[in-house]
Amino acid sequence: MIKKSGAFILASLLAFGCMACGSGSSVTTSVSDLPRVSIDSTVEFGKNSTVGVAETKSETSTEASVSVETSTETTASTETVNEAQTSTESIDDTNKGDTQVDRSRVFDILSQINIGWNIGNTLDATGGGNTLDAETSWGNPRVTQELIDAVADKGFNAIRVPVTFANHLGPAPDYTINPEWLGRVKDVVDYCVARNLYIILDTHHETNYWLKTEPANQDALCAELAAIWTQLAECFKDYDEKLMFEGMNEPRKVGSAKEWSGGTREERVVINAMNKAFVDAVRATGGNNSDRVLIICGYGTSAERDALNELEIPEDGNIAVAVHMYTPYFFTYIADGSYSNWDGSKKNDITGAVKNVEDALLSKGIPVVVTEMGCQYKENTEDILRWIADYMGVMGEKGMKCFVWDNNIYNGNGEKFGLISRYTRQWYNEAIVDAYVSHAK
Repeated sequence: MIKKSGAFILASLLAFGCMACGSGSSVTTSVSDLPRVSIDSTVEFGKNSTVGVAETKSETSTEASVSVETSTETTASTETVNEAQTSTESIDDTNKGDTQVDRSRVFDILSQINIGWNIGNTLDATGGGNTLDAETSWGNPRVTQELIDAVADKGFNAIRVPVTFANHLGPAPDYTINPEWLGRVKDVVDYCVARNLYIILDTHHETNYWLKTEPANQDALCAELAAIWTQLAECFKDYDEKLMFEGMNEPRKVGSAKEWSGGTREERVVINAMNKAFVDAVRATGGNNSDRVLIICGYGTSAERDALNELEIPEDGNIAVAVHMYTPYFFTYIADGSYSNWDGSKKNDITGAVKNVEDALLSKGIPVVVTEMGCQYKENTEDILRWIADYMGVMGEKGMKCFVWDNNIYNGNGEKFGLISRYTRQWYNEAIVDAYVSHAK
């Protein structure tokens, strides 16, 4: 596993306008321009509130002898950085806008979710070329109805289906998705439908291929994303509101200096344009897509303030925002400086991250869903149980629904986010899984 040590994040940047791309009709509003609404809050935030957000997914499996890629996608925790020291520029938070879009329907739909589960390192795997072998190229078996049944029977009533499309596309300008691959994606979605689950379908490791957030590529990026989502939207246009679309996963420029600290202003403009292209493409297909919940994100799907405050929200009543919060990073990951004990002393890292989300989004009536979270297993079950209680408690107070990342790695090498064996459909650690489910209710 490739490791990254944490870099301190100092970010409170000015809200920045967004350029739209392509033809389309959606109107966007920067979150810093939206009026605040009153929400219940019982969490105390002190001066030393901290933020820890991370996303590192190893693409290996301990259950199959397969040579696979390893991806490191990490955002470091600020870990006890004084909040007063985190501002390099003042944020324009004067709430100049006077339009409040009613998104109560989205809040209602999300409120029906107990807790979600990610089918990681499967349809998002990138080996195997443009064939159905891609699904098993990182060592996991094909998804079956029996696997989905086991997850549903455990108490998860929502599943996120991450899919990488890059190797399964035809040339520009149509970017036609391989019909066999699209059919396989539909199979897995249908397994979830058969159990009456809520579903999030997302495009995943596109950043390893075509999705490079360079301003010079903005038009081409928007065109390709729109082409992909037009096809997906047409395929699923008759599915009901339990199917939600998440336009991008951690859009960013891989390997850049600010890859995990919110990107540059110019890159955030590109992300805003791509979000708009995604929404316009789906809405244009009509049917149930006219009011389907669409999930957009900021740079890197980050919960950092610069990424959130410069995020432009389409003036559309069926929009939510995704964040990824592996918090605190040094507890949830194995990395230089990490620790395995949880005594609650770092809980401010969780409340600090949530405060960023609350200030930028929730307080302005914008729904938020944590589409990835979790904790690597370090032979520390009791500590993870205490962390789950604290983490899920904070999220529950704010109504933020969580989807646990599961890559099927629990023993051996790799990032140990595994919850259920994909081969035996037995849970690796019942206590941890039961804690996730029980604390989510």
